[in-house]
Amino acid sequence: MRQSIALPVVKRPLVSVVMVTYGATDLARRAISALLEHTDPVYEVIVVDNASPERTGQQLRAEIEGARIIFNNENLGFGQAANQGAQQARGRLVCHLNSDALPQRGWLPPLVEVLEDSTVGAVVPLFLNEDGTVQEAGSVVDSAGWPFALGAGEDPNQLELRFGRQIDFGSAACMMVRAADFAAVGGFDPVYGAGYYEDVDLCFRLEARGLRTMFEPRSRVVHVRFGSSDEEQARELTLQNRITFFGRWNKRLLGRPGLTDLLRRPHRVMAARDAQTPQRILVIDDRVPHFDRGSGDPRMAQLLTELGELWPRVRVTLFAADSTNVERYAEPLLACGIEVAHSGPDGDAWFEQRCFHYSIAIVSRPQNAEYFDGVLRRTQPQALRVFDIEALSSRRLELAAGFADDDAERAKLSSEASRMRSLEDRAIRSADALFCVSDDERLLIESAAPKTPAFVLPVYVEPDGLPVPFGDRQDLIFFGGFLAGPGSPNEDALQYLAAEVLPRIREELPGVVLRVVGADPTPAVRALHSEGIEIVGFVENPADYLRRARVHVNPVRYGAGIKIKLVETMAAGLPFVTTAVGAEGLCLGEFERDLIADDPAGLAQRTCSLYRDQARWEQAQDAVVEVARTHFDRSSFRRTLVAAMTSLGVAPPPRLGVAPPPASGQPAGGSGF
Repeated sequence: MRQSIALPVVKRPLVSVVMVTYGATDLARRAISALLEHTDPVYEVIVVDNASPERTGQQLRAEIEGARIIFNNENLGFGQAANQGAQQARGRLVCHLNSDALPQRGWLPPLVEVLEDSTVGAVVPLFLNEDGTVQEAGSVVDSAGWPFALGAGEDPNQLELRFGRQIDFGSAACMMVRAADFAAVGGFDPVYGAGYYEDVDLCFRLEARGLRTMFEPRSRVVHVRFGSSDEEQARELTLQNRITFFGRWNKRLLGRPGLTDLLRRPHRVMAARDAQTPQRILVIDDRVPHFDRGSGDPRMAQLLTELGELWPRVRVTLFAADSTNVERYAEPLLACGIEVAHSGPDGDAWFEQRCFHYSIAIVSRPQNAEYFDGVLRRTQPQALRVFDIEALSSRRLELAAGFADDDAERAKLSSEASRMRSLEDRAIRSADALFCVSDDERLLIESAAPKTPAFVLPVYVEPDGLPVPFGDRQDLIFFGGFLAGPGSPNEDALQYLAAEVLPRIREELPGVVLRVVGADPTPAVRALHSEGIEIVGFVENPADYLRRARVHVNPVRYGAGIKIKLVETMAAGLPFVTTAVGAEGLCLGEFERDLIADDPAGLAQRTCSLYRDQARWEQAQDAVVEVARTHFDRSSFRRTLVAAMTSLGVAPPPRLGVAPPPASGQPAGGSGF
């Protein structure tokens, strides 16, 4: 006799797992074992046996402890039997789980998390075949009512299959719903008899009530297809039930692409996948944003996340020109429902498969505006174009030329600045809307395109509620990443600080230590490590260092846009000293005179004054925290983003009241965030 399986006894289960059986006893036992092994004890199991010829129910009763088993005298079909089980459920959530479906480790929490959204009615996992390939990554229905499983036979680790999204339907082999919603729509419709299409119909009825069906790839379940049914019978039932389904839902399917000729028209799969999305937004940038590395990447990560969170029904796709570190940085975006793609051996093919697909294309940085202009005009001519300036690179290069070591380097930088200015000007003039990061840059770009709406979208931060006081801080910090490599503004600023400013500071503060915190230090940066200069490099949480330092010194000599490192410094309640270039767009007001200097002596004097004068330091701390709170807050970012997207035809988020965008492109008024 086989060893019995003891399921947990849960007085108040969160989830009621309903399993319908008809024979295949060994497979059902295997499914229950996988459920037990890979699931925390927050569930109950209800088995409905449909008069199995193998006496499956009786065997499971003998071998499974803790399951409730319902016996039917005849085979009522999957839908009716599943409804029976759901009627007995004590959990707030009902998970319909086939007797041939094997939950994998960590499968349940992501499904529960998705159903915390009140606009979601059902959620399904990523279904795998036993060989590890994809069986179904959500499914779509074509214009004739034929179902099509997305990703079938592909590698489950492909990025395009790993983002959560709304789908037409998912297989009831594993489908989770709220018990109340399932009851409200009447459960599975018995009209579909023994099975097939009852899950499609359920998802369509939920959608008719405003409840989405979601695909959640973080949850994985192996489905032994036809493990509990006959393949030929399944085909016959599918043909028969499609007629019933199509008769009920044909009006809703009008305008859907047909999927019966995919060999000649493979692009139709993408059109069918996104048929329910009201808008499709393509974002192009250098890379998947390295949110912990600087160079504008934290801001792009925020922009993408806000697009996904504010408009969950909109398809947002990031296309990265460079695939470096994709796996390391893609996951947070995928979890937000952002599709992530990157340029491969044949990047144009990706765009060709999505011809006429996107309604808006947001292109960040001038080099991308130049490189992708042709393919966008060819494949997405209908898309409104947004140029996300991020920072005026031509200004950075012009300033850098002024600090060049020789005439040849100066000429090279000046030539590159001229070329970059031409690229920026062309992208600005051809855009339907412009994103920038400061009022200073907005005024510059408006002179080139005065009739094009421009919106200021800087980075946002969460200020420290209880910033560390003066007496608990010591030493200096230089904070900034070196992702841009040798010759970057941060490398130059640090070398200038070490050579010209720090010796003057040490004349008054001989024991002070400078800690350099920032990812990807270059060889020139590492070479500065000494008794008084500690090269810390990358840290997971820079705020820990920002809260311990007394003054941040960052004498940026050339650069453009908002210096994110200084915004984060303000959020940590840390006063800083920088140059006029470094302070651009920071809205420092009257405190500029205490925090800004453009010569070594002035930089050293302001640093030492802040370091020693507690009253002046405390006034500066209050000022920078207030600037972070009022000028770099998430609410303002969201209001401006909603105004910008509304100007491009995207409806405002229904839960948020936002005024129409003003003509100047400045943040819209009102609250609601």
